[in-house]
Amino acid sequence: MSLFKARDWWSSILGEGEEFDQGCLCVGDVDNSGTGHDKVVVGSYMGMLRIFSPQANKPVEGAQALAESQLLEVNLHNAIIQVELGKFVSCSDLLHLAVLHPRKLSVYSVSGTTGNVDHGDQYQQKLVYEHNLQRTACNMAYGTFGGVTGHHSLCIQSMDGMLMFFEQDSYSFGRFLPGFLLPGPLVYNPRTDSFLTVSSARQLESYRYETLATATEAENRQELPLKGGGKRLTPDWTLVLGEQTLELSVPSFSHSSSSIFVLGERNLYCLRDNGQIRFMKKLEYNPSCFLPYASLTDGTTNLLLGNHTNMLLVYQDVTLKWASQLPFVPVAVRVASFPDLKGVVVSLSSEGLLLCSYMGTDPSFYSTPKVESRDVDYEKLDAELKRLQKYIREASRTQGTVHQHQY
Repeated sequence: MSLFKARDWWSSILGEGEEFDQGCLCVGDVDNSGTGHDKVVVGSYMGMLRIFSPQANKPVEGAQALAESQLLEVNLHNAIIQVELGKFVSCSDLLHLAVLHPRKLSVYSVSGTTGNVDHGDQYQQKLVYEHNLQRTACNMAYGTFGGVTGHHSLCIQSMDGMLMFFEQDSYSFGRFLPGFLLPGPLVYNPRTDSFLTVSSARQLESYRYETLATATEAENRQELPLKGGGKRLTPDWTLVLGEQTLELSVPSFSHSSSSIFVLGERNLYCLRDNGQIRFMKKLEYNPSCFLPYASLTDGTTNLLLGNHTNMLLVYQDVTLKWASQLPFVPVAVRVASFPDLKGVVVSLSSEGLLLCSYMGTDPSFYSTPKVESRDVDYEKLDAELKRLQKYIREASRTQGTVHQHQY
């Protein structure tokens, strides 16, 4: 199998000594420019929030191009666990940025104003609302909970197993997951209006939003449902995986390939919405992150899959289509479209190396120079041939005369 390097289109080193993980990267039109071009939003465990609009690296003015690419850098003074873009503000169709801290959820609007001088546009983030959390957060998911359209709600999973639901600037309710020991990945499936997570028993569990909303509310995990009312919280379905799960994904770009993807430590699973396995791929390496994206072939899904040998692999379902080398182990990978190039692979390392790359080879612009075509003049060729033959005869005759004199 041929091995290609991921071609560096734009890259940046974010800070010094900062740490990043899979929830620290997202892409989208964060400033609602309406151009359809994405920006890259990165948050770090040191509390730094950065927004980039990558431009192609230029050899002559690389540092200047890098400076122009960064739209915003702000210190939020709290570790950033996860960043997401969605319609989190009521009565607004604009995208807003949700930033999850260990004890706080903040929602910002990001806007740019045209500069009066040659310093370019000025970007700023403005806090719309925030929620102080009573429990330490682990991760979050967002979506149209309960089938409500037009805006997104947020669900935060705490370190002690509580799902906290927020509808814009108000807290809705909280539910404890049964049999909880350690937090796992959390994702929302809009097709079935349910939440998927992986328990410490290493099984995938699906909880309907309706079931969560009608279950008995408890102040702590030890409380049992009362006889008077409410229901015990039970999963809609479960699937035993038998291994720790790194990431869950429910892509919604195609109705023909409506699937749930689960990335385990040794296997990749593709499930139907009811928990039945569509296919499973045993991995011969330790994966680090993955991203399903749309395939041109109907009924199939393409996958970007990073691993701990600095590789970025492209699968079409279970078939390996491409392999490329990265300069680091990716902890998060996304696909974005920028003004100069569409379909750019954005990857982030745990140390803060942010890389925008494309896969393939650079075209060679070298072409063989054309040789001037000259018409053949046979008369000149005959005259030159006769002249050369005359020189040869005279040289032979002279050489024979010299030999006779010697004897």
